[in-house]
Amino acid sequence: MVLNGEERFNGKLPEKGVLGLDRQLTGHERELIEKFLELRQAYKVITHRIETELSEPLDHYQQQRHFYLDTSDLTHFRLNFFDQVGHFLQSSLNATYQLELWDRKSHSKYSFTHDELAQADSCGIETGSAVETINYGRLNYRLRRVFDIQHHHLFRTKEQLFVNGKQIELTDGLMMLQRELEEHTVWFRGSLFKIRDFT
Repeated sequence: MVLNGEERFNGKLPEKGVLGLDRQLTGHERELIEKFLELRQAYKVITHRIETELSEPLDHYQQQRHFYLDTSDLTHFRLNFFDQVGHFLQSSLNATYQLELWDRKSHSKYSFTHDELAQADSCGIETGSAVETINYGRLNYRLRRVFDIQHHHLFRTKEQLFVNGKQIELTDGLMMLQRELEEHTVWFRGSLFKIRDFT
């Protein structure tokens, strides 16, 4: 998370020249930066090792919605989604969204619509499951994704697509959905977005 200047300095902006080019790093600052660089290098090494074993970049798995860091990561992704293409889906197709969370430890269940997503940000579920559903309104398509939550991390276990209430094969269904969307937006016709951008 990128913090603004006031948050970085506990509400006080640095005096002129404190972080300027006219001074050297203190020993303590250099130690802290050294730790940061060591961690960044270790992250790069581990990422390279994992991607070599996976034979694909981790970005690919994220783009395909295979995993999220935690429920907060998922809710932030969806909030951004509805600020962009999701807004078009809502206004043009009457699309709706629902996120359901089950906490296995407390046996609690939570349900959130798009408008309530910010509240889901505080659900720190360690073990459980999550189900998100996008209804594409007037097109009568419904996409459902199921995630297993372990150690706060979300791993997708199922992805289903329904047309007029009937489940269909995912790849064929997404191609059908793409054709339907092409009739409703120039974004799709111009190849500015891919089908996954609308899911």
